[in-house]
Amino acid sequence: MDNMISMMRTHQNHVGPLDSPYAGSGKNILALGKATGADAVTRSGTFEQAMLQALDGVSNKQNYASSLVQEAIINPDAVDAHDVTIAQGMANMSLSITRNVLNRLVQGWRDLINTR
Repeated sequence: MDNMISMMRTHQNHVGPLDSPYAGSGKNILALGKATGADAVTRSGTFEQAMLQALDGVSNKQNYASSLVQEAIINPDAVDAHDVTIAQGMANMSLSITRNVLNRLVQGWRDLINTR
């Protein structure tokens, strides 16, 4: 019995450990669900708006990484090399994810057209 983790209800549909950051209140989990769940997607508007916002985010990450590289070349003491590497990695990862999502969308569209 001593090995059991003390659990408590954090939301009407969730149970979590007592030392959880969500312990004592279901409002935190409920707020998290509203920020990341289906409600957040439906509140974002049309699919076109969601895609354009995502592409803007990718573009912003690419521009930020480029500006850090330029700053590192012009004034190497002003920018940490780790920040440049992290920014480039984040930009590369977001571009890769975007490429995969767009490839899946195009493939889905082709499959839909071919089923006619």
